[in-house]
Amino acid sequence: MSTQTFTPSTWTGTRQTASAPKLQVMPNSPFYLLHHPFSWELVKHADKWTWLPTFGQLHEIAGVNGIEETPHGPDSTVARMRLQDAGQTVIDREYGYLARYETVYGAYYYRLRWDVPKVIGRKLFWNTDQDGYNEWRQALVTEGIIDAPEIEVVQTKISMIDRKIDRRLKFQHVPEVKTELDELYELKKNMQTAYDAMHAKPSTNTKSTKGKRKGAADA
Repeated sequence: MSTQTFTPSTWTGTRQTASAPKLQVMPNSPFYLLHHPFSWELVKHADKWTWLPTFGQLHEIAGVNGIEETPHGPDSTVARMRLQDAGQTVIDREYGYLARYETVYGAYYYRLRWDVPKVIGRKLFWNTDQDGYNEWRQALVTEGIIDAPEIEVVQTKISMIDRKIDRRLKFQHVPEVKTELDELYELKKNMQTAYDAMHAKPSTNTKSTKGKRKGAADA
């Protein structure tokens, strides 16, 4: 039985990927990642809870979602501008999230680069590098590509947990329900703690002179 492993390389729309075995999968269209201000999930990353963005996708298919057909192929420029006007963040492909693979059908298959294909015999498997994906998502927030979630966003998600708690309170004498309630209370606490950590102001030491500009004392 033969096994083929792959090393994904990013595709931004201008550079070619390195040659690799062709996948036996139906081709699809390249896409852009979209982030809505309310699209966040609580994730334990690097041994601490944090909010990480989640994404939708805008596939470049002519005639769909306002994408235009041109002599050079589908053009999503206008569609992306409309999405941005509607409050979404369109993540440029230069941030290196898209990989493409040539298929046996002569066209390409596009996927997030953290989804790594592996072919065993004639069967295709996808394995996700979740730590790498989380690291990339966190970098988008740290570098200001995506703004950290607002308190109203987190409160909305906490309110959803509160409703789950309320529905279970009358059954809290049942051991299984009591365990579930404890987990929900812990989840609420982690949600708030993660938000507070993201918005905490860096501490300053007023006695320190490290990095002080020359002549600052005279300013």
